[in-house]
Amino acid sequence: MKWLYLTIPAILIAVVVSIDGLSLGHAVLHFAAPAMAAVPLYLSAKAYIRAGGSRFMNLTAAFGFLFAGQVVLSCSMYTATTVYIGDIPLDHFLHYVAFVFFTAALLERR
Repeated sequence: MKWLYLTIPAILIAVVVSIDGLSLGHAVLHFAAPAMAAVPLYLSAKAYIRAGGSRFMNLTAAFGFLFAGQVVLSCSMYTATTVYIGDIPLDHFLHYVAFVFFTAALLERR
């Protein structure tokens, strides 16, 4: 349990150290977010292939749009560019579409 004491300096370093205007923790977060979104995308796609059904299809689509939104958000954070659809940032739009598919998956009957 001594490793727990390392969390305090790790959090301090992540907050204080800056990379191109972003804290180290913020930079790592935007690097890790697409990877974290890829895991449930893979699992839901595997479940859809195995079991089929519109519920798993909607869930896979939702995680796909969530993954795409995280990739777009991370790219926009590192390149300082934002792509818009009308006046809505693309990452916001993709996350909204993901919420729609999550809701559809929840409301879908078996």
